[in-house]
Amino acid sequence: MQRLDCRNLECPEPVIRTKNALNELKDAQKLEILVNSQAPRENISRFLNSQNQNFTIKDLPNGETLFEVSKSGVLAEVNTDDFVCNTLSKKVIFLNEDRTGSGEVGVGLLAKFLGAFLQVENKPYAVLLVNNAVRLSTDRAQPAFKALKDLEALGVKILSCGSCLEAYKLVDKLGVGEMTNAFEIADILSKYDEIKL
Repeated sequence: MQRLDCRNLECPEPVIRTKNALNELKDAQKLEILVNSQAPRENISRFLNSQNQNFTIKDLPNGETLFEVSKSGVLAEVNTDDFVCNTLSKKVIFLNEDRTGSGEVGVGLLAKFLGAFLQVENKPYAVLLVNNAVRLSTDRAQPAFKALKDLEALGVKILSCGSCLEAYKLVDKLGVGEMTNAFEIADILSKYDEIKL
């Protein structure tokens, strides 16, 4: 299996190298691609999907991402300008309540807003849940629970504050996403623009 190291490369270079490496492989041969930032991860995913390639994504503990690709068919020509990095537009949704606004209307409204993010092209990197917003990831009866599940299926990270889950005695009820901590939330907020609903 061939491994391609695309760490610390500016876009669209990771896509160009991935395309060139796949062109050298025969059908069913495998390629591993290593990246260490979000923009190349997204661009390579988009490129591989556009080429109907079979691949899996593995998140490594050091913040790196490993793609495992099994070549399938002949690659079509692509315009690599479509894969230029635009990291400044990347967002995270930060929620510290289980509703937006007040009252019961706010519960349904939050679910609608989260559902609307399924339709936008520039998906958020993550949804960060703190305080009683962790109820959204633990209560399947919550209107927003399905939207979070659907966002996760599209690659959006759903991260619930571990201290908050413990305070509300919900650790064992986590039904979508992962438990996180204050450091990881602070680190993400320092790298991405924040959307509050």
